Parts: sequence; structure tokens; C-alpha cells
Amino acid sequence: MNKRILQIAITLVLSVLAVYVALRGIDFDDVGAALTRVDWLWASVTLLLIVGTLVIRAARWRILLGREISLRDAFGLIGIGYLISGVLPFRAGDPARAVGASFRGPVSALAALSTVVVERVLDLLLIVLILVVSLPQVPGLQAYLATGDASGDGLLQGAISLNMLLLLSGLLSFVILLVFVLVAIFPGMTERLAHRALKTLGIADIDRWLKPLRSVLSGLKALRSPKDGAAIVVWSLALWTVTAAYFMAMMWACRAFLPTTSFLQSIVATWSSAFGMVFPSTGGIGSFHFAVREALFWGFDIPRDLGFTYAVLVHALPYLTGIALGAIALVSWGMSLKHLVQGGQEIDHA
Repeated sequence: MNKRILQIAITLVLSVLAVYVALRGIDFDDVGAALTRVDWLWASVTLLLIVGTLVIRAARWRILLGREISLRDAFGLIGIGYLISGVLPFRAGDPARAVGASFRGPVSALAALSTVVVERVLDLLLIVLILVVSLPQVPGLQAYLATGDASGDGLLQGAISLNMLLLLSGLLSFVILLVFVLVAIFPGMTERLAHRALKTLGIADIDRWLKPLRSVLSGLKALRSPKDGAAIVVWSLALWTVTAAYFMAMMWACRAFLPTTSFLQSIVATWSSAFGMVFPSTGGIGSFHFAVREALFWGFDIPRDLGFTYAVLVHALPYLTGIALGAIALVSWGMSLKHLVQGGQEIDHA
């Protein structure tokens, strides 16, 4: 309990810090004036595209789960995950939706959690690839990321080059994904190696330790099928294409106050927001907004007030949509939020 309280306290401090950094130097009069000029027709298109990304996520996750649950259930559980991660720290929604999957179909919570990890690794790999392709087209942002300012002195200089950092990030995510695939293809060998390692370490009750491993191996079974693997890749590409599209649609909704709008800007906003979500603030509040506004400022000379306003809108729609859909699923299924969170904590520490 004390450990949990400490985790929550640390996350609250980090969340407050993220919000402070995101709001620093922002003129709220300018933000308010910009919000009155939003084109809500294009904002509604953005909302439809956001729902589309959730459907795509559900279709991909269902394949990873071996189609043991329906598309409707996968969609509802992803909403529940967004709801919990939106109000609780440390992405608590991921293990909680894995627990929910065990309630909705013949799949263990640990197996479902392993598929969520595969999702995250796939998304990281694609985000790094998108960044590598788009960043050379934005010299100002590339210079800022490499040196800490547009002209000058070293954020990364003297330690590691930006290109090397990107290469290492992409390579790491690819290696992790490859390990998952190999483990999925050779479950028997994996279990034998684990058995041998546990025996060498002098572990008495080896089967107790192998049981969760078997659940994880069961959760990776979709990666053994070339057909399912190809489908997962296709859905992942579709996911980030539609995600970039809703970032672009929101730019069109904001074109009355943004000095420029382009597909390249939406691509940069997409990957910068993804990295902003890595910071452990609850729901990405603050860190998302800071990452997007800085990327647009350094990359395209968009004033921070206006970039922040765009970030608020492009974050609020998926954030509120996920929470609303998650709440509807919880109520319609009669699930207990407390039991999902507690179950998620148990498998997180398993």
C-alpha cells in the first residue's frame, strides 16, 4: 500500500510539473481567441477518425488475442483501458483491460497482457520509422532536437548524435519485436531454456514459475501464423495512417488561426505527441501538449500559444472519447472498475 501511495504521489508531482511546463509562457487570451475560431465541422470529422482508430486497434488486438473475443468486446475493452489510463497513473489501463479480456473470453489476463506489450512495441517501431522519414524534412526541429536550440549548443552534442539515437531506438524496438516472434514460433524451446535457467538458479518449485510463462506464450500464438502476422502489420500501418489523418483534420479545424497547415505538420504532431505520452503524467496531460507545441514551434515557426491551442484540441477529443466509451462499456457489462484495477495491479506484479 505504501509503495502504491508513493507511486501515485510521484505521478501527481510529475503531472503537475508537466502541466506547469506546458502552460509556461502561454497567453490565455490568445488561446481563448483561437478557440472561438475553430471550425467545428472539421472537428467532428476528427472525432469520426478517432473512433476509426479505436476500431482499428480493436481489430488488431482481437487478432493478437487469437480471435477469442469479439470485435465489439475488444472495442469496449480498449475504451475501458483509455478510461483507466486517463484517470490513473502508470498506464494502469493496459493491465486492467487485459483483466477485462479474461472476463469476456477464454483468455488469461497474463496472456492478454503479453499481447498489449506486443502492441506497444509495434507502435514504437512504427513511430520511430515515421520520425526517421519525416525529421529530415524539418531542419529547424532537427537542429533543435540535436543541439537544444536552432543554432547552437549541445543537448545531444558530445554525447550521442541524433541520428545514432534514432537508429538505436529503431533497432531496439525491432530486436524486441523479433524476440517476441521467435519466442512465439519456438514455445517449446523457450520453455525448456527457462526450465534449465531456473534449475541452474536452484529454484525449487520450477512449475510455479513456468506457469505464467506458459500464459505469455499462449498470448503470443498469433505471431506464429504468417497470415495473422501480416494482418497485424497491415492493421498497424492503417492505425498510424488514420491517426495522422485525424491530426491533419484537426489542423484544418484550426486553420483560421494556425499560420500554416500541411500534412508534414500533422505527421510531426503525430510522432511528437506519441513521445509526449511516454512521460508518466496521468493521461499525457501536460507532456502531450508541451511536445506538440514545441515540435510545431521549432519545426514550423508556429507561435507557442497557437500550437498549444491545437494540442489542447487534438488531445481532448481522443481523451474524452476514450473515457466516454470506456464508461459506457463498464456500465453495460456491469464490470467493477475497482476489480479491474486491482486485477491489473496483481498481474503487473506477477
